Amino acid sequence: MTAEIIAIGSELTCGAKLDTNSQWLSRELEALGWTVTRHTALADDLEQIAAEFRAAAQRSQVVLVTGGLGPTLDDITRDALALAFDQQLIMDPESLQQIEALFEARGREMPERNRRQAQRPEFSEPLPNSCGTAPGVLLRVPRSGLAPQTDTSCLIAVLPGVPAEMKPMFEQQVRPRLSISGIAINRSVLRTFGYGESDAERLLGDLTARGRNPEVGITASEAVISLWITARSPGAAESRRLAEEVRAQIRERLGEAVYSEADDELHDVVARQLLDRGQRVALVEGSTTGGLLAHWLTEEPRYAACLASSHVYGPSDCETGLRTRRSTEWMEAAVLDASRRLAAGEADLVLLSSTHTEDVTDKGVPVRRGYVAIIGPGIAELHDCSMSGNLAIFRQRAARTALNRLRLALQRQAGH
Repeated sequence: MTAEIIAIGSELTCGAKLDTNSQWLSRELEALGWTVTRHTALADDLEQIAAEFRAAAQRSQVVLVTGGLGPTLDDITRDALALAFDQQLIMDPESLQQIEALFEARGREMPERNRRQAQRPEFSEPLPNSCGTAPGVLLRVPRSGLAPQTDTSCLIAVLPGVPAEMKPMFEQQVRPRLSISGIAINRSVLRTFGYGESDAERLLGDLTARGRNPEVGITASEAVISLWITARSPGAAESRRLAEEVRAQIRERLGEAVYSEADDELHDVVARQLLDRGQRVALVEGSTTGGLLAHWLTEEPRYAACLASSHVYGPSDCETGLRTRRSTEWMEAAVLDASRRLAAGEADLVLLSSTHTEDVTDKGVPVRRGYVAIIGPGIAELHDCSMSGNLAIFRQRAARTALNRLRLALQRQAGH
């Protein structure tokens, strides 16, 4: 059972606004067992919208449309729907009465242009809007030519673009008309750090094959690889079992690279580890991380207690002696700085990063070079974070490398 979502509005295609409606509707449809196969955003072009409506109706059993139901001339979704399926636009008396009553309740006279919001294709039905002036439209069309309506017809529901109006209309009037697929979907995510996207796929092997159930999708963002697991089965228990089997296989193949089975960020996981152990960390950051570690560990007030202190130094800061140099020399300076802080009882652990340098390889590739270190009782680790790429990505990867190595060190101390 497939569905797709079409968002109407030039403000979406030009980037002025973000289409969050399609994301929300996809989650609602997936919860009912529907598979969403396509998101489409269209500018306010009558012919293009009508053509997309016709194509979508042949591809999918359900098409949800948002936007273009306002009173202005660029709100042409009703017109495009009528054009797509060769129907006349008619005035719906009940919708018009509802719009007039809404303006009257606001103590205003209804502008003449709002009358067009009460129009609909002649063989459709209106969806009353309890939160605004734009009624929705429900239309069922054959999926193949002009054949009589059968179970293979397509249900098209046109909803307002304003989320506060769209969501109640979907929940109250569209969702009850959607058949339950009889398929239970279990969706979960594993967050990993330490492998690139291609390396993760190589290690996962057949688990990422197309057409497999459960399906495993891979996304990469800011050096974190997320593995999205979607299991489908007629029963919820079986769906959970299938998903759990795949999660166990992923953990076996990727090992300690998996740091969370939820939407947690790596710094959230590390902060909880520190708080659970009653430990605090001091941060000494050069331009390799540029204060990013302190920023992340103070995002959530409930986790900030794990941070003992934070110091960000620049290339000319002579107080720390941690300016960039050869890795062995920098590590010696890092150990001395951390030992002083630990001896003073400032913290239980210290994370340090160097200033960074710009370099060019023999083949002309620009590289940023820098280090991070973790120092604590029984821990003294140095990690080279050098890489090509822009400064923001370099810092994110370096900061996550420091946090990930701390996570693993804490796990070893706990005997995991």
